[in-house]
Amino acid sequence: MYFEIRYRVPLPNGKWMHKSERIYDVKGKKAAHTVLDERLRSLPAEPQVSRHLNLKTFVDDYWRPNFERRQIKLSTRSGYESVLWRHVLPALGEVSIHEITPLHIEDLVNKLTKAGSVPKSIRNVLVVIQSIFSLAEDDGLVERSPVRKKHKPVARGSRKPVWTAEQVRNIVNSAPPIFRALFVLVALTGARIGEILALQWKHIDFQNRTIRIEQSLWNGRLVPPKTKDSVRIIQFGNLLAEALTGHVAASSHIGPDDFVFYKADGTPINADVLRRDVLYPILDRSSIPRPKRSAGFHAFRHAAASLINKETGNLKLAQSLLGHSDISTTADTHIFTEAEREASAVLEKVIFGESVRDFVRGHEQEQVSVGTESKAEVQNSNEKGRLGAAFEIAGGGFEPPTFGL
Repeated sequence: MYFEIRYRVPLPNGKWMHKSERIYDVKGKKAAHTVLDERLRSLPAEPQVSRHLNLKTFVDDYWRPNFERRQIKLSTRSGYESVLWRHVLPALGEVSIHEITPLHIEDLVNKLTKAGSVPKSIRNVLVVIQSIFSLAEDDGLVERSPVRKKHKPVARGSRKPVWTAEQVRNIVNSAPPIFRALFVLVALTGARIGEILALQWKHIDFQNRTIRIEQSLWNGRLVPPKTKDSVRIIQFGNLLAEALTGHVAASSHIGPDDFVFYKADGTPINADVLRRDVLYPILDRSSIPRPKRSAGFHAFRHAAASLINKETGNLKLAQSLLGHSDISTTADTHIFTEAEREASAVLEKVIFGESVRDFVRGHEQEQVSVGTESKAEVQNSNEKGRLGAAFEIAGGGFEPPTFGL
């Protein structure tokens, strides 16, 4: 008869080796546990490498590779890296990882507070530190993270202003003709600006009047949408249909893989430049306040949710349109489609009211007046299957200026 004991042995490189032993000539489990305790007492308390492993080395050799294996979103990784280089590594990078204590974190929080960092920013720094030490704890380098609850300042959320239907209408009316379809699209769908700028013509079905959201644009790269629930189908009504029809007639890049909204060379528009050079001047001319970090294109999402909920009292319509619902069954998909159609109709009615037809006709005339490409040429390219959808072309075409985009 024998007992088998299992334990971990620390290696010089900082990793652990699992070991098992068969123990003979012992009487019962209690005696076997005594042998195990003796083995554990004979081991170093921690891997030897941790005595000279500083935080920066651990981040470079272990934490970053772990992050990559987990396939963390690029935007999240970029945010973490920014926090690391600006705050964490300058303060703690050269300190041995097993010597970092709650007092080190307290000093860092005090320093950030005195420098004027807001509570939310400080909490973001602590999130990164906690992520590093969670991995160190799993690797057996530390017994506990030095981040404590007391370190986290209370982040009181401020109520963000929500645009009214009249303000949204004024913004869309004030958009330059080459961006009119984009502003109508963001106003009537509440889609994220990255999702809109990632749209290619293959994602728009004019026959069934649907837009398929399945990717987003981040720093000039196509990436998956924010969450799995953000992959969705958006139904659209008459106003958006006519705006998009006029836009495709005015476009010189209309292949299935071409971007719907693009710069002169066909590459997608930069969201930051679009916000700074187009949206902000519109808000200023319209005397619409733009508080810091609260008046970008994301404000259209808040407005869409608020207007739908106010008009119908049905928040699920807004959740469905914005991509927050968890749709997983055939029945739910059917409900989702009907909800999308209703949500789009509600936004058209609330924002543009009875003036929808006049709005469309007026801006179609604007596009025709600046056209240089004939309707026949666009129709001919469409007949060759470049768009993969049959629809009536309205308006002329032109090569849009870039306005620094």
